[in-house]
Amino acid sequence: MNMKKLDLGCGRAKTEGCLGIDVVALPGVDIVHNLSQFPWPLQSDDFELVVSNHYLEHVDDIIKSLGEIHRILASGGILRVRVPHYASDNFHSDLTHKVAFGYRSFDHYATNGNIAYDFYTTFKFEILEREIIFYRGKWPNPFKILGLHFLANRFPRVFERFFAYWLPPTELRFELRAVKT
Repeated sequence: MNMKKLDLGCGRAKTEGCLGIDVVALPGVDIVHNLSQFPWPLQSDDFELVVSNHYLEHVDDIIKSLGEIHRILASGGILRVRVPHYASDNFHSDLTHKVAFGYRSFDHYATNGNIAYDFYTTFKFEILEREIIFYRGKWPNPFKILGLHFLANRFPRVFERFFAYWLPPTELRFELRAVKT
């Protein structure tokens, strides 16, 4: 069985093996659609994997967008997300960014989140992985060498509360599983 995969807001950098959807007809975009218009022209429960690389920070309505992602994912389907961290200069320097993300941003929508507000939506995800990322480059990562990457991810609440603006991360990575009953 061939797993159906979707890259949301893929732009020119569509993930290999994925169907790409974006508002602009660029090379690699398979479906041209404004993702601010709901519902998306995709079948429910149709994808085993949805990739969102630096797309979710651009959306007009994050709750509706997450609901649509949940709708199109099959039960147990995976959502892989990369977004800029709220303290990153990359978040603040792009005027098209609308939604800021922190380590706990998906807790309200997760069955295993650390926040007790589980009544915001009817859809739920399970957080499989999440990571604060400081550096993505060719050179050795000084944040990993000095142990800062480990400490920030071991104590994310302390890091974000007291140190995020002193040592701003570049981005966050999440892997979520769609929970459907």
